[in-house]
Amino acid sequence: MATAVSTPNIAFIKYWGNRHSDWRLPAADSLSMTLDYPTVEVSIEPADVFSVHSEKELSTNEIGRFKKHLELTKKYLAQKGYKLKAKSYKLTIHSHIPPAIGLASSAAVFSAVAKAYAALIEEQDIRLTDEQISILARLGSGSAARSIMGGFVALQTTNYSLQTDDIDSAIAIQIAPASHWPLYDIVVCPSLKEKEHGSTEGHHLAHTSPHYAERLRQMPRRQQECIDAILQRDFEKLQRVAEEDALDLHKVAETSTPSLKYLTEDTHRITREIIKLRKREHLAALYTMDAGPTVHLICTEDAVKTVKEFAHAQKDCTVFETKVGSGATILTDRHRDPPQQEVSL
Repeated sequence: MATAVSTPNIAFIKYWGNRHSDWRLPAADSLSMTLDYPTVEVSIEPADVFSVHSEKELSTNEIGRFKKHLELTKKYLAQKGYKLKAKSYKLTIHSHIPPAIGLASSAAVFSAVAKAYAALIEEQDIRLTDEQISILARLGSGSAARSIMGGFVALQTTNYSLQTDDIDSAIAIQIAPASHWPLYDIVVCPSLKEKEHGSTEGHHLAHTSPHYAERLRQMPRRQQECIDAILQRDFEKLQRVAEEDALDLHKVAETSTPSLKYLTEDTHRITREIIKLRKREHLAALYTMDAGPTVHLICTEDAVKTVKEFAHAQKDCTVFETKVGSGATILTDRHRDPPQQEVSL
């Protein structure tokens, strides 16, 4: 048996749309910061029949997604000359992340699943690289590839393998470790209700937006600006490009057919208020939103106290206080966290 723990990541440059849906090959590069909380713990052990267990009763489609991920994992490993020992496995998932609200619960889950499968390979004295494990994670959830590593991570596709459709033609690359820039993410959730449309649907519909072609054209420029901002620790540059990309993603989503509206009036209110606050207090703070109403407030250590106070003052909102983290890890008994209140996957 192998047990892994992982966390979400928050994208500064968003992954939206695939060039190969079955293998979750993104149409463009993306870049994120791995968080240190909330966590997902996944245990995998050999079994006669494939099964997935969690606090939440999973649908047939959800279980099917995990089963397909195992099949794709075996396919990729076979190409490398490796294989898992068992034909089927039992997955047990303990999640502290509210699902489907824009907090990247799938990224945390599938990065932990991939890390655990990789640990089972290690039992055969075969060690996969983090880049190879990121491929396993991506086969379950595209953004999960970035949670394998800590710090600031790019999911690289446009400059890798000449953008072929090979199963390994998109990998995660660490841009800088967590120690490079101690940024915080104060997460404000206006609602814990699961969103109506998942990210997978959004990826499928992205090309129907009249703005999507222009988004793809702008992505290389944004990606490089974001990398430069991180390496230079230039918060003003990071704020500019991250907010530009977030608003652009939601413009594409809202103009897709059918329209996907992830943001709510609470989302817009929070972003308007943080803009006023940072201008008034001269704060190094930016906002960004993944596919959901949740607002991520990224800030420096100098600004975090004020940003936390702002977040907790938001009426009827749930707040998660997080910072840049170290990525997916394998657990031993002595490294387990103390029990926490669990939230269904």
